Amino acid sequence: MILKRALFLLVLVLALGAIPLKAQDETPGSQSTITASIASGGFSCGRASYPAYCYGVPALGGTFWLDVYYNAYPHANGFIAFNNVADLGYSTVVAASVVKDASGLVTELDVSFAGVTNDGDNGTYSGTGKFVFSYYKMSSGSGRGGGYPGYVQILQSATLTINYN
Repeated sequence: MILKRALFLLVLVLALGAIPLKAQDETPGSQSTITASIASGGFSCGRASYPAYCYGVPALGGTFWLDVYYNAYPHANGFIAFNNVADLGYSTVVAASVVKDASGLVTELDVSFAGVTNDGDNGTYSGTGKFVFSYYKMSSGSGRGGGYPGYVQILQSATLTINYN
């Protein structure tokens, strides 16, 4: 009787081990495009700064956080952290390039990134993103005497292309 139960449990464990507990929902080789949900007038990223930084950008019912050191040595780095955007998790920026206006402000940021999905299947993805910015000059600065006013960075558009591996 004990031997039969042990054999039954062994067969049950082996059978359950052969059944995938979570189906993979992204097909390797498939591509997805994510466009940020930005209202007319843009999305304020706050005071223009280095690294390029923008938190809480709305996309597909969730948000993402962009933080890119585009001048880093020996190569650009940073991250894009997705929050409830498809099955994307934290991704590492592996390359970046910028276009600047005459005053040196970044008007376009192009990045390449790679990450792991957050749905439990350990799927990986890579992608590219194009971010377009505009600026407006603040009327006053901070600190004693007003200081240098600086610029507010406005994200006008963001398009990310995701390639599932």
